[in-house]
Amino acid sequence: MTPDTPAPANVAGAPRLAGWWRRFFAWLYELLLLVPVILLAGIPALALQAVLQSLLGGVKVDGVIDTPFAHMLNFAWLMAVSFFYFAWCWRRGGQTLAMKTWRVRILAVNGQPVSLRAAAIRFFAAFACWFPLIPLWMLARRDPQWIPYAWFSFGLFLAPFFWAFADREKQLLHDRLAGTRLVFAPSKRKPFDPLA
Repeated sequence: MTPDTPAPANVAGAPRLAGWWRRFFAWLYELLLLVPVILLAGIPALALQAVLQSLLGGVKVDGVIDTPFAHMLNFAWLMAVSFFYFAWCWRRGGQTLAMKTWRVRILAVNGQPVSLRAAAIRFFAAFACWFPLIPLWMLARRDPQWIPYAWFSFGLFLAPFFWAFADREKQLLHDRLAGTRLVFAPSKRKPFDPLA
């Protein structure tokens, strides 16, 4: 088998694909664990903004520069940190903490570790589907003209899950685009040693 040849999922010795519910609950747990990563990443950004405010003189130092450019830089910083977190975990062992908890591992379709390119495709494809949901629904609550866009974002949010139901290997849309798959990673139990 060449490095570009996909490892068949039903061949003896090939990793078993992770079940849909296992992947879904790992995804939910991942959302919970991403919050502290984002909060910790925000600390240096706020500190830098406070330093800039103190250097400007005459500006109230509260650590928040309220300009579109500052918001754009902060968003880019948080995206970079999030991508680094996921790419580092996926490339170094194939698991984030949530994936370890739910015993799921990410691999390339050929069974090799995930490349940086595949990690980037997977991250940004998932981001494009899932990120718009909350901001657009918040806008729709304030202004009814945003309701069609909010429903469109809800469709984008569900697209990877519906894709998984139709996909021959039940893989999510971003896994198919990135050439990755989520496999079951059984826990490695140590043999019982009565003298230990």
